[in-house]
Amino acid sequence: MNQQFDFAPAQQALTSAQTILVTIPEKPKFDHVGAALALFLSLKKAGKTVAVASPDEMTVEFSSLVGVDKISQQPGGKNLVISFDYIEDSIEKVSYNIDNHKFNLLIQPKAGLPPISPEKVSYNYSGGSDLVFVIGAKRLEDLGSLYNQEKEAYQQKTVINLDIDPQNTQFGKINLFNPTASSCSEVVANLMANLKLPIDQDIATNLLLAIEKATQGFSSPNTSALTFEMVAFCLRVGGRRAKASVVKTKAIKPKKEVSLSPMPSGVSAKKTPQEAKPDQKPSSDWLEPKIFKGSTRV
Repeated sequence: MNQQFDFAPAQQALTSAQTILVTIPEKPKFDHVGAALALFLSLKKAGKTVAVASPDEMTVEFSSLVGVDKISQQPGGKNLVISFDYIEDSIEKVSYNIDNHKFNLLIQPKAGLPPISPEKVSYNYSGGSDLVFVIGAKRLEDLGSLYNQEKEAYQQKTVINLDIDPQNTQFGKINLFNPTASSCSEVVANLMANLKLPIDQDIATNLLLAIEKATQGFSSPNTSALTFEMVAFCLRVGGRRAKASVVKTKAIKPKKEVSLSPMPSGVSAKKTPQEAKPDQKPSSDWLEPKIFKGSTRV
């Protein structure tokens, strides 16, 4: 398999990640959405806890992609974290109950130890993911609300930047950046092939549709041998290409042939004001000699 990246860092990040978020930028292209959904479905099939998010709502343009209804406009689950100073073996039991529509967390200290002071309890939120794929964004700010809501969290997460735009700032801790590739979907397919991530018909179809659209039917200058390798990789697992549009044309009926009777001998084919009809018989004196009288007067 043609490998244009060192995929080892991405492999290590995926192995250690507990929760993964796949994101796309504002005003995403069909290629970005297809690549993100293919990766999301593959990681989910691999047993990972994964979510896929976009700052913009999906439109009918993306309805042909499998899993488009799974794309959320939120950056992932918000987990409430309750923190306090802990002394080893100081807690007897942790439980909860629901009373009068309220959730009560019960923390029971061991006998002889003081209860936890409310002044020493702090509350925070966890973004719910420790690995983030950013697909098709030149910079983190292109994620719009997905980034603006969690700027500090992005500094603590492992970010994999996957893009083909020459203006990409290579902001990721891991950068799968290839400006010569035909599409982000080609890069995702290459990643999946090299890391042996799960792929099925739906995943392959998403990749095929996105690659074909990004390359204008494989006619763009960046279409390469690797592009066709990835297409073959997807076709082998049953991926379906876009249906060709059929142009309906109205059948043209052949004109009926008109048979003409032969002209009488001596009749010109050129039209004259008194053109003889094809079936008209000449007069009886037609073949008799004619005598014309002249005059010598001037």
